[in-house]
Amino acid sequence: MITILKHLENLADIVLTSFFAICLSIAASAQELPAKLEGHGGPIKAISISPDGEHVLTASFDYSIIHWLITEDGAELVHRLEGHDAAINDVLFIPEREEAISVSDDGSLGVWDLKQGTLIKRLDAPVDKVLDVALSPNGKLAGVARWDKTARVYDLEKQTEIALLEGHRGNVNSVVFSADGTKLYSAAYDGQILEWDISSQQLIRPIYRHGWGINSIVRLDDDRILFGSLDGTVAIVSIEKAEKVFDVAKRERPIQTVKISSDGALAAYGDGAGWVEVFAADSGKRIEAGEVTYGPVWDLGFVSGTNQIYHVGLDDFASRWQIAPQKLQQNRAEFPRRFQVRDTNDLGELEFQRKCSVCHTLTPDGGHRAGPTLYDLFGRKAGTLPDYNYSKALLKTDVIWNAKTIAQLFDDGPDIMLPGTKMPIQRLKRIERRDELIRFLKEATKPVQ
Repeated sequence: MITILKHLENLADIVLTSFFAICLSIAASAQELPAKLEGHGGPIKAISISPDGEHVLTASFDYSIIHWLITEDGAELVHRLEGHDAAINDVLFIPEREEAISVSDDGSLGVWDLKQGTLIKRLDAPVDKVLDVALSPNGKLAGVARWDKTARVYDLEKQTEIALLEGHRGNVNSVVFSADGTKLYSAAYDGQILEWDISSQQLIRPIYRHGWGINSIVRLDDDRILFGSLDGTVAIVSIEKAEKVFDVAKRERPIQTVKISSDGALAAYGDGAGWVEVFAADSGKRIEAGEVTYGPVWDLGFVSGTNQIYHVGLDDFASRWQIAPQKLQQNRAEFPRRFQVRDTNDLGELEFQRKCSVCHTLTPDGGHRAGPTLYDLFGRKAGTLPDYNYSKALLKTDVIWNAKTIAQLFDDGPDIMLPGTKMPIQRLKRIERRDELIRFLKEATKPVQ
């Protein structure tokens, strides 16, 4: 009897998986979405897709958000939203309003008017980066995960902070609201998922303790939370029972993101090596999986009513993946990328690729990325290129870029030399490497005669 029941259970799993695959294949007849959303000047950290699938937001390392309109002819760039002073880590549409919300490495939360393409309000807090933002079911509250070991809650109508939640022993990476919007769940590097009462700002209890840091959580239904961790675990926990229900997967690389489709039927995760798996949200049974890109998958976006999903990571474009029938190779980036090239014997060029090329180009027509072009750098006063949104620190400085000041930049670090700069902390401890980088920059940025 046990054997028969086991066979029936396996048959049910096969039928369920086949059902989802058939549904996705049927959806393939729907409009084929743009293969790529190209327009950023740096890696993309987050993507958000409207419930109707017509609008997309992408948030980038280049300090900007792009609002896309999906049409029959492709993707139209509606607005480029700028107002943060560092990489933007997450962005969401605010339900029932033509607005969006974003969080950044600069520690701020931004509320945007999508119709006008303008910043409505920027809510600043401590400079520690904000990695994740979640909205309450009614869209009136925003919860954020901060790297000062706190989670915070904001009233979007009053545009004020209403709750400071302290109790984690590590940076907080991800947050999600309860179904009724009265509680917040937070996940952190300390490996805990904690439950908070928002009105009292008090910790209710730990929901789950994992042995490794937790990078991402999402609520599947009223009782279940899906999480992904640093040790590659993807699992579902019960809020009511405060225990793990079952493991979905175990990867060798850290899990960067977990997501759920708008109808709640499908869930997915992306890891640090480009692997994505889509599975049934109720059972955890795999629908499709594969390596969709090179490097980490930082975020995923299901497109409602289709068999398509977008993924973002180190590339400066978002790529579409057709889930079933599966098409993995069609929209991949070239490898190695500009900042991953290793086929050079020039130590200075190698250091440029490692330290600078994600943010900067070397040519006048290279465009601005997260940082301005370095073309004609030597002898230039810092903060003087037109059409680049410099930080106040760069606008006020008297620094002239030359071998001496560039050496100081990498000896002391931008945070010491130029306090308040948007430049990420970069130091070169080995003098010979620093000097080779300066030599390379002096030649590579020289104006063409």
